[in-house]
Amino acid sequence: MKDGTPGAAIDVALFRLRRIWARPLRTRKAADPQRSVQMSNVMVVHAVHKLSLDVPEVTVGAVAEQLDVDPSTASRLVNDAIGAGFVEREESEVDARRARLRLSPRGRRVLEVVVASRRTYVDGLIADWDEADRETFARLLTRFAEASAACPPDLAGLDRLIAEAIEETAASTTLQ
Repeated sequence: MKDGTPGAAIDVALFRLRRIWARPLRTRKAADPQRSVQMSNVMVVHAVHKLSLDVPEVTVGAVAEQLDVDPSTASRLVNDAIGAGFVEREESEVDARRARLRLSPRGRRVLEVVVASRRTYVDGLIADWDEADRETFARLLTRFAEASAACPPDLAGLDRLIAEAIEETAASTTLQ
């Protein structure tokens, strides 16, 4: 399945990067030796932080939307992050039926460490690039990410294509 187009090269590179960046954190013991820091904890910490910059109250529903997961999944992820001591749940000042979420001091510190570690890693990867290349790459990657966020992939269409491909394969296997 060779395709020499820039789109193909970008697709392959993004797939490789996703595997690197989404790899679960190796078990890192937090202050409580019974608890380890999981990638899902870090994702919730990032979501709560980002949302807190834009909205007066962060809710589980907002975290679900930010992480692009079902509300029930977000609830479980948030509960795990609360259990790990990274997020705190408080009574909403807007609606007594809801809870608002905020980072605990421990969660803020984990966020700082994770962001600093990632940035140090990226800086190391591009350390031998000249300044113009680093700036161009940053500008183009940001532009690409913004375009991707503005026009997400059609996952329902992809599901249909996959189902059709499976049916075609099953039909051709049956005919043989």
